[in-house]
Amino acid sequence: VSTLMEKYLLETMLNLVGFEQGSGQMTTGSSNANMIAMMAARNVAAPTCKTDGLFGQPPLFAFVNADAHYSMDRAANILGLGTEHLRKIEVDDHGRMHLLALEQQLAEIQAAGGRAFFVAATAGTTVRGSYDSLPPLLALRQKYGFWLHVDGAWGGSVVFSDRLRRQFLPELEQADSFTLDFHKMLGTALMCN
Repeated sequence: VSTLMEKYLLETMLNLVGFEQGSGQMTTGSSNANMIAMMAARNVAAPTCKTDGLFGQPPLFAFVNADAHYSMDRAANILGLGTEHLRKIEVDDHGRMHLLALEQQLAEIQAAGGRAFFVAATAGTTVRGSYDSLPPLLALRQKYGFWLHVDGAWGGSVVFSDRLRRQFLPELEQADSFTLDFHKMLGTALMCN
């Protein structure tokens, strides 16, 4: 029965987010969900890293909002990227990732022979509740070819309201991955997360 409930919930969430051909996974928390998203992006960008490690290929770089959750640092460490390869992009007066600064760093990494493989948009920063703007990030993804993850652990619950979703997460269905934490804004017990 638990497996059937999990399958139903994952299907429902995929439909709600708009991931028509997607797959989902229950994790032990949003930190692990963010790490799995970064690992999936790494494995797509460097398909041989699963067997050969991160050797003999261009260095990989991930980019996050300067106010992103600490789980991104943890993921970069655990996945062998190194925290120096996790670039924290300065934020504007509203706590959103400064898009010109992001594009400048993306171009610099590419020019230096590195690979920008992962950008995490934060949907509700822990510090200020800020949402990074998805449409311009999708345009940058088109140009630079990175995996776009949306960390909605804190503020992703806006997907349950059409009005709030349009306001805070327009075009979410075009992202590559999305984290939602039922323990945060939705207030479920940690055991039911």
